[in-house]
Amino acid sequence: MFKSIFQRLFWTYAMILLLVFLSVGVSVSIFANNYTTRKQIESVVSISDTVEHWSAAMQIENTDMRFKQAYRQTLNSWGEFIDADIVVVNKNGELTASTCDISTVPEEALADIINGGQVVKKTTFNGAYPKRVLTIGLPVRYQGTVVGAMFFNTRLPNIKRTTMELVFLFMFSSLFSICAAFVLVYLQSRRISKPIGDINRAAQDIAAGNFSERVKITSNDETGQLASSFNFMAASIEDLENQRQSFVSDVSHELRTPMTSISGFIEGILDGTIPEEKREDYLRIVLDETKRLTRLVNDLLEMSKMSSSEYKLDIKSFDINELIRVCIIGLESRITERNLDLNVDFSKDTLDVLADQDAIKRVVINLMDNAIKFSYLNTTIGIKTWVEDGRAHICVGNFGDGIDGADLSNIFNRFYKTDKSRTSGKNKSGAGLGLSFVKNILTLHKQSIWVESVDTKEGSKAKYTKFTFTLELA
Repeated sequence: MFKSIFQRLFWTYAMILLLVFLSVGVSVSIFANNYTTRKQIESVVSISDTVEHWSAAMQIENTDMRFKQAYRQTLNSWGEFIDADIVVVNKNGELTASTCDISTVPEEALADIINGGQVVKKTTFNGAYPKRVLTIGLPVRYQGTVVGAMFFNTRLPNIKRTTMELVFLFMFSSLFSICAAFVLVYLQSRRISKPIGDINRAAQDIAAGNFSERVKITSNDETGQLASSFNFMAASIEDLENQRQSFVSDVSHELRTPMTSISGFIEGILDGTIPEEKREDYLRIVLDETKRLTRLVNDLLEMSKMSSSEYKLDIKSFDINELIRVCIIGLESRITERNLDLNVDFSKDTLDVLADQDAIKRVVINLMDNAIKFSYLNTTIGIKTWVEDGRAHICVGNFGDGIDGADLSNIFNRFYKTDKSRTSGKNKSGAGLGLSFVKNILTLHKQSIWVESVDTKEGSKAKYTKFTFTLELA
């Protein structure tokens, strides 16, 4: 039925306003009618004592003409005052006085009054009126005895006229209020629906590939919070898209380089460009490149597996110090090759932690491999473990070119390589996945890792770069 939230809100509020207006209008009409009737009854009762006194006296002094004239004038004055016809009869129903042409009264009503009751009803008064009137009948007493009855007949149009005046006054004031309410409803509906429409259009733009689209936040309520959450989501999607494009570009680059080398060397061997005596050397290069491709593909598969919710850690207790010793032994030949010293500082002989041992071993080997790769020759690699703030801390550091401040925040991103070449030769061949693996593994363990790169002594270009991560104590 409604094609927009604005229409739904506006017409819903409008229907509610109209229903409230109608219900209140009906209630006011009923109240005004009852109020007017009640006030008429109160007016009759308020003058009934005077009329009763004169009527009782009239039945005793009915021969005095001046008294009769004064009595008739009094009845006419009271009748005009309360806008009613007054009829007074004795207990036998004989007319005593009247302000109109009525000469008889309803016998049933007279009987009720003579018995000490009162009559309040709508009737034609034995056909004396063409339409019903409000009849109020009261007894006339003299010295405690009912000697007659007095009837006050008020035409209903007179009562309705007063009621309608009250109703019209209410409708006039309500009409102004409703107009103002409709304006407020319109503005409020627009205020609620416009941000939602903006979010919808922004979502369509993002779906079309415009990831920079954002929604303007104009309030702090739930709609503003929705817009803020949408902008956060859009920023996350844009960041993911940028990462995806960067990932595809980096993977393509990393795969293209070794594949180009492999293709070129094989073509050179097949077409005879490469002499036979050098073919074995170039075939070894091709083998190294294929192994490099294999490692890259395996790393990508491993990273994809880590991103899956199905990846499970094998958490158990082990000695991190012993694990570091094993890693040092495995890398001993590379350490010796670059003539590096080790400065190992364990605060305790054994430091038991809770983690996936194989995954943490990969973290330690990766950090130590980077430390060896990017260390200056004949320098020292520092390895330290200690306990702080209820967690085990492991630090691996080396002396080298270091990492610039602009690179520190991106060093754990996939395929990220610093612009500055910190080493030469084969050490630049990494794909930039190692530190990303380290970050992912520690994130899965709900632990932290950070890097610091500080200057050493003045006049030296060497920096001390150290990676520190935490583990849960066993």
